[in-house]
Amino acid sequence: MNFEWMDSETVERLLESIHIANTGGPDLAAIAEAPLLEGYRTAVGHAFALTGIVHGHPRIDDGRKIVTSQLFYLDADRGIARTMNRWYRLGGRARSGEH
Repeated sequence: MNFEWMDSETVERLLESIHIANTGGPDLAAIAEAPLLEGYRTAVGHAFALTGIVHGHPRIDDGRKIVTSQLFYLDADRGIARTMNRWYRLGGRARSGEH
């Protein structure tokens, strides 16, 4: 197994997002263009993540089922989540028994 360091820009963006989340944000308008994750649920592997159907991701085609990078922030009431790489807007949760 190889361990890869994150680049400093990714870490800086993540730390800024955590700071914003801890101070009551983000403003939903600020993440209006973030990818939408429909039918989401938590996924546990080497770390907590989310899984669901993505729309509007910059590198993944719409309608694909994905597992996100590591999950750092989740506010289901506001419909937002922050993973290692980006913010997500959250659509509906997966129904019980859905995989």
